[in-house]
Amino acid sequence: MSIDGKVKKVILASIRNNIYKVFITPNNPIDFKAGQYVVVDFDNEKRPFSIASCPTKTDEIELHVGGSDREKSLDAIEYFLNALVEESVIKIDVPYGNAWLRDESKKPLLLIAGGTGLSYIISILKNCLSKGFEQDIYLYWGVKDSSFLYEDEELFSLSLNNKNLHYIPVIEDKSEEWIGKKGTVLDAVMEDFTDLTHFDIYVCGPFMMAKTAKEKLIEEKKAKSEQMFADAFAYI
Repeated sequence: MSIDGKVKKVILASIRNNIYKVFITPNNPIDFKAGQYVVVDFDNEKRPFSIASCPTKTDEIELHVGGSDREKSLDAIEYFLNALVEESVIKIDVPYGNAWLRDESKKPLLLIAGGTGLSYIISILKNCLSKGFEQDIYLYWGVKDSSFLYEDEELFSLSLNNKNLHYIPVIEDKSEEWIGKKGTVLDAVMEDFTDLTHFDIYVCGPFMMAKTAKEKLIEEKKAKSEQMFADAFAYI
């Protein structure tokens, strides 16, 4: 479904790494599932963005913009900032994606995010908490270094207020002074779990990370393919 919307605000989430949160007000309430994404119609191409909002918030779309492709990210931010200043209408296609939260399941959840793939994961997490999920939720977020943990304080606070939420940030820079886990996010998951048979697993991040996660978790940790979800899996 194609809708019109206006950029409500743009927030700089990480100065060092040019990660932004973009908030869009649609002309009409939107209906989507946690874990789905939108496609924004830029002037010369269309680009997908995971929805970071909880589905209960039908009057606002939150996007996280940034990541490994710096040039594309900066182009997107320039577009959104211009739309904000000029109060111009932007066109959005919504919703897309089949890796949405299976909220009828009572299985424990393993949420794996790489970089700004967190936007997909945080929508799922917020929906779980809003619905009062009681099963354990393990959220692993992998980034290059601690400066990329732009939602660290919020996630830590959520974990303090929800005893079933276990938040584990992981940084790749082994030279940084860091008391938490180091290495890749997948290394951390492989180290912490022996049997994922009974878990629902959601993954978002670079394509190769998602591909490797599916292969290794199934082969080495007994994860079930039908209980693993990522839009990238459709291309593997």
